[in-house]
Amino acid sequence: MKLPLFWEHFLEPHFDFSLFYENLNTFVGSLDRIIPQRNSIFKVFEYMQPQDVRCVLFGEDPYPRISSACGVAFWDLEINSWDDKTNGNSLKNILKALLVSKGKANYSTPITHCREIAKKEKFYTPPDLFTHWLNQGILLVNTSLTFSGNKDKKKHMDFWLEFHKALIRALNIREQSPFYILWGNKAGKWEKIILETIDNPGKVFKQGHPTFIHQFLDKTDETYSPFNEIINKTRLNWI
Repeated sequence: MKLPLFWEHFLEPHFDFSLFYENLNTFVGSLDRIIPQRNSIFKVFEYMQPQDVRCVLFGEDPYPRISSACGVAFWDLEINSWDDKTNGNSLKNILKALLVSKGKANYSTPITHCREIAKKEKFYTPPDLFTHWLNQGILLVNTSLTFSGNKDKKKHMDFWLEFHKALIRALNIREQSPFYILWGNKAGKWEKIILETIDNPGKVFKQGHPTFIHQFLDKTDETYSPFNEIINKTRLNWI
């Protein structure tokens, strides 16, 4: 239940690790359950070195199922194909938003049709999509790296606040700061912290959480997708 050493060294000038892991163990130990599993809490940081981060995508909380949460925001371990039944809406709406950005669907396209399009167009499977994002330096991280129940959400967010402040500050003072994508109200609260040190405010994108289709897409503009601007500005290959 520790960060990879190269991330520790990167964050040490901005974050006091002397008691952090002890406090984390105490915090986790005080809970009836912890999601994801302890050895996966920092999993996303194993995928890239700090200098390789080109974009940070902030979600909110880990999936509330031990079988789904893997330490990478939005990656559901239960879902290996777009045809698999999901317990939530995030992955379905992310798929639709990607298809809309490519002109393959619109707001009204049924998810069953979206799945057929993804198969026909040979889109990445969900695991391959997230691996594809990570390999480009897209850090997929939640505002709370842990979850124990809906009643404890604020407790988790408060615990991780200082860690995220240090993460944002350290990434922003590199020669070139990353882009930030903030999905959901909790992630949106990080905007003020990001703007304190980022070199260009235009690198920050805010959007509703993909759980809610009416917040993530736009019923009044059926061809709108948050990925339109994200793809155009980040110059990363999102699909």
